[in-house]
Amino acid sequence: MEESLAKKILSDWEIDDLPRDQQIVKIFEKVRDIPFGRMGSRDPKDVYERNKGTCSGKNFLLKGLYKTIGVKTKDIICLQRWKDLTWFPDDRYGIVNLPDEMKQMLEETEIVDFHNYVKILVDGKWVTIDVTIDLPLKKLGFYTTEHWDGKSDMPLCFVGTHKVWDCGDNGSEKKAQLTAALPKNIQEARNLFLENLTKWLDDLREKGEI
Repeated sequence: MEESLAKKILSDWEIDDLPRDQQIVKIFEKVRDIPFGRMGSRDPKDVYERNKGTCSGKNFLLKGLYKTIGVKTKDIICLQRWKDLTWFPDDRYGIVNLPDEMKQMLEETEIVDFHNYVKILVDGKWVTIDVTIDLPLKKLGFYTTEHWDGKSDMPLCFVGTHKVWDCGDNGSEKKAQLTAALPKNIQEARNLFLENLTKWLDDLREKGEI
C-alpha cells in the first residue's frame, strides 16, 4: 500500500492528528465498518475506494494504515470452515440463518477457506485484530468486535482452526498459494459460496434490512 494513499485516508478520516492510542482504535473502527463482501480485489486501494472487501483486502488495508503511523504488523492466516457460520458450540459465535440454497451448499461440500487477520505490536505484545465483519452484520448473527481498548486480543470474526500461518508481511502471497493448493472442486465451491454470500448481503443492504 502506497504511503501517500495511506496518509490521504488517515486525513480523510480525521485520524492523522489524534494521539497514537486513539489512532489505533479509530483505524480499527473505520476499516471494520467498510461493508463485508467480495468485489474481485484484495488491493487496499480498491477496498477503500469501493468501500467493500473481504477478510484479505480489509485486513491488508488495516495493516497498511497501521504501518503508516509506525505500528509494527504481521499477517496471520488460519484455516476456516464456512459451515461454522451455521453451527458452532460457542456462545460467542452466533448462528447465521443463511438462505436455504447456501445451507445446502455447506451440507453437500466441506467448504474450507483461509482467513486473514492481523497482529500488531502494542507495548511489547503482539495483539490479534480482525476487521472482517462490519457492525450491521451482527443483526444476522455474524461476529465482530464492537468496543475495543486498542491493546487487547479480540476474537476472530470467523471461527478458526488449529491450522495457523504466521505470514510476516506476505499474507497476500501466502493466501494465493494456499487457495491454489485446494482441490479444484473445493475451489469452485468456495468461489460459488462467496458469490452467493456477497449477493445475499448486498440485497439485504439495498433493501435496508441491515
